[in-house]
Amino acid sequence: MSHDVFVSYSVKDKTTADAICATLEANGIRVWIAPRDVMPGSDWGESIIEAIEQSKVMILVFSANSNASPQIKREIERSVNKGVTVVPFRIDDILPSKTLEYFISTQHWLDAFTPPLEKHLDNLVSILHSIFSKQGGEAAAPHLKPHPPEEEEAPVHPAPAAHAAPPVGPMAPHDKTITLKVPKFKVLVIVLGLVVGAVLAGGVVWWLVPKGPATQTTAVKKLVPPDGTSAEEAAREYYQKGKTAQDVDEKIDLFTKAIELNPKPGYYYIQRGRAYLDKQEYNRALVDLDKAVESIPNAFAIYNLRGLAYDGLDRQAQAMTELNKAISLNPAYADAYSNRGFVFYENKEYDKALQDYDKAIALDPKLANAYNNRGFLYASQGKMEQALKDYNQAISVDPKLRDAYINRGNLYLGRKEYDAALIDFNKALPLGWRHAVTYNARGKVFAAKGDFEWARNDFNQAISLNPSYGKAYKNRGMVYMETGEDEKALNDFTKAIFLNTDLAETYELRGKLYKKRGDDERARNDFDKAKTLK
Repeated sequence: MSHDVFVSYSVKDKTTADAICATLEANGIRVWIAPRDVMPGSDWGESIIEAIEQSKVMILVFSANSNASPQIKREIERSVNKGVTVVPFRIDDILPSKTLEYFISTQHWLDAFTPPLEKHLDNLVSILHSIFSKQGGEAAAPHLKPHPPEEEEAPVHPAPAAHAAPPVGPMAPHDKTITLKVPKFKVLVIVLGLVVGAVLAGGVVWWLVPKGPATQTTAVKKLVPPDGTSAEEAAREYYQKGKTAQDVDEKIDLFTKAIELNPKPGYYYIQRGRAYLDKQEYNRALVDLDKAVESIPNAFAIYNLRGLAYDGLDRQAQAMTELNKAISLNPAYADAYSNRGFVFYENKEYDKALQDYDKAIALDPKLANAYNNRGFLYASQGKMEQALKDYNQAISVDPKLRDAYINRGNLYLGRKEYDAALIDFNKALPLGWRHAVTYNARGKVFAAKGDFEWARNDFNQAISLNPSYGKAYKNRGMVYMETGEDEKALNDFTKAIFLNTDLAETYELRGKLYKKRGDDERARNDFDKAKTLK
């Protein structure tokens, strides 16, 4: 696959590398990054060398990790020898080792170790376009082939559960709108500015709970406050740092330190529990939220969050109990109505879901997630104009609401408005670097336009981010099928079946491949399974 930029990074800095990749591709710059773009079965070293040689620019994610990596040194040496421009993107405030300094001391450095990362990513895009211009041309956008003949459009079905990924591909019926269950992809805008002073019987201020994903991966050593600082003061300092932290692991680590120094404040547990929710670690979230409610028994925000956790565990009855409790404690709590509306939707109580969404919007006209959820309900009922209006409103209220872009993009895709869909998925990508669903969704557009190389690239990325993403395997298999790579298609369909993905359609597709290669018995078995599942 042709590309403009090679991203060199230590595996320990993959989060930043993925962010760079997503931002560049969203701006029309073609990226080669491992392991996504190493073709299955190919030699790793040869793939790296070929990719470097075909690049216009190498982005070096420079950190303490890459500074000590022999592999990075080899990649930089190869780039310099081949005349490839190297742009060090420095995320740690350190000096390069002598070996790296020899190769990159004369390069243009971009210091990116001060937050926010997004500002530095925008600068990187500008720098690259300047380099490309001097080299004799801008980076080329992917070539989009003409629209394929229109297929008969399938009816819109009720949306899948929030943890389910959407079906894709030019060969499939038009996709369902992606389910935006609040706890699945993001615990959305619970913190929108609804500042309540002292809250019922405990006075928790729910807006103290800011957004931000995080996971706790390691135990924290016993902390000792600095000299002259009390444990309570040190805990508050860690808590404040956790609120502003951008990195997911750092966020929970800071809240954990605050809790270790002072385990009394219930809102410390709320913070960490909410972070676990954002990472879909629902059981851990419940442990923290249960501790929080012991400290602040009538805090409506905690019951709302517990409702999201139970919903994430597909325990809708318990989720409904928690959300009802939140609403009983605060009948003006718009977020809880929006979240309860989604539980009603999952239970196929669509009229009640619509009533809750309407109530949430009436209470808080700036609650973007409520518009997005209501739009999803309308789309599932085939009311596409009303859905589009709500998605537009959600994005107008919150231009960073990734899920609304994905939903609107899928709506455009269902209408075969491929360019509009591509724009929305490109806008969604920088809003969630590690969001496999976004890559999978954009892959649908490229596949629908017949640009199978770019479609396969996006499905590869989705699988790299989520190796259990059955839809992406099925969709990549469909692309392999279109390009005549039957063995690869067969492997992907088998993987998708193992992951219990769209079984009827996937069995039928695999049966066609067995039939094509003359394996009539296996073909017949797959066709029979497909019929029984329809």
